[in-house]
Amino acid sequence: MKRVASLLLALALMGLLAGTALAGASDTITVNYEVTAINELAITAASVTLTVNSATAGSNPDQASDGTTYGVTTNAGDNAKKITAAINTAMPSGLTLQLNATAPTGASSAGATTLSDVAANVVTLIDSVAQSGLSLAFTLDATLAAGVVAAASKTCTLTLTNT
Repeated sequence: MKRVASLLLALALMGLLAGTALAGASDTITVNYEVTAINELAITAASVTLTVNSATAGSNPDQASDGTTYGVTTNAGDNAKKITAAINTAMPSGLTLQLNATAPTGASSAGATTLSDVAANVVTLIDSVAQSGLSLAFTLDATLAAGVVAAASKTCTLTLTNT
C-alpha cells in the first residue's frame, strides 16, 4: 500500500513538473482599443452686450458690436463637420443681428451671417482639428423704424454638426 501511495505521489509531482516545463519563455495577449468620435465646441464668454446708442446726423443708427472666442475639437476627418448658429426667436422688426465666426485652420467661414430662429451655416468644411481662440464677432444693426427698443436678450446656439 505504501508502494502504491509513493507511486501516486511520484506521478502527481511529475504532472506538476510537466505542466511547469510546458510553459514558454513568452506568451501573447490581445490588446483591444478604440477611439470614439470627439466633437467638442465651447464658447469662451457667457454673454456679449450690443447697445445701439449713436448715429451720425442724417444717417441710420451706428452699428453696435461685441465679441468673444470659441474653441473646437473634432476627429471626424476631412470636411466632415460644420458649425451652425440660430437664435431662439426672431429679431424684432428693424433690428438685424449678425455673427461672423472665424474658421479653424482648413475650414471656411460664411462671413457676417444674419441670425434668425432657423439654423444657418457660419463655418463649413471643418477637418479634424483642435483649435481655440477663434473669434465670434456679433453686430447689431437698427433702422430708425425700430424705434426705441427696451433691453432684451436672445439665446444664440452654435452647433457642431455633420456636413
